[in-house]
Amino acid sequence: MAHRTVRRIPALIAFVLASATFALAQAPTSPPSPAISPTAPRLVAQSAGSSKGRLIVVTQDHPQRWQTCRIQTFTQDKLVCSRAIGGPRIYLPRQIVALILPGDGNLRLRLVLGLNAGLGAAIWGTVALAAPCPACAAATGIAALLLFCAAGSILIGDEQPDRLVYLAPGQQLTGKHRFVQF
Repeated sequence: MAHRTVRRIPALIAFVLASATFALAQAPTSPPSPAISPTAPRLVAQSAGSSKGRLIVVTQDHPQRWQTCRIQTFTQDKLVCSRAIGGPRIYLPRQIVALILPGDGNLRLRLVLGLNAGLGAAIWGTVALAAPCPACAAATGIAALLLFCAAGSILIGDEQPDRLVYLAPGQQLTGKHRFVQF
């Protein structure tokens, strides 16, 4: 009976992966983003304040490259981004194709990977301590269960996607930028 159950686990995993693939493949794509008025730097700055003062800038010079910007100053005449190394980077309105607020996907990925690393260590500790110290093995087993639940709760929460704040008139995002929400 147990051997039959063990054989069904890979089939169950394959079914779940196939279902998830079909569900993600049917996700609707967003329509082309409308141009947002460039005379609204105050709104952009307020929105960027919610993302810790960070923006992603797409320029005319490098339209396929994401350039992260920590806002130093933002006016109608220029956008000044501070950098950890070197002087500030200045963008003029005619250079900017799009401004994008970064989502929280990278943070979620780091948290889940860290929790899964802890989960692996706790599982290893449970196996290693099973013979010499059953009470210790039970404690690390409980820790593994808690880490598994924490990773699951992070993945269940809604992810905040990248959002388009400004798109220059007559421009259209292509490549990896085309899936940005507006």
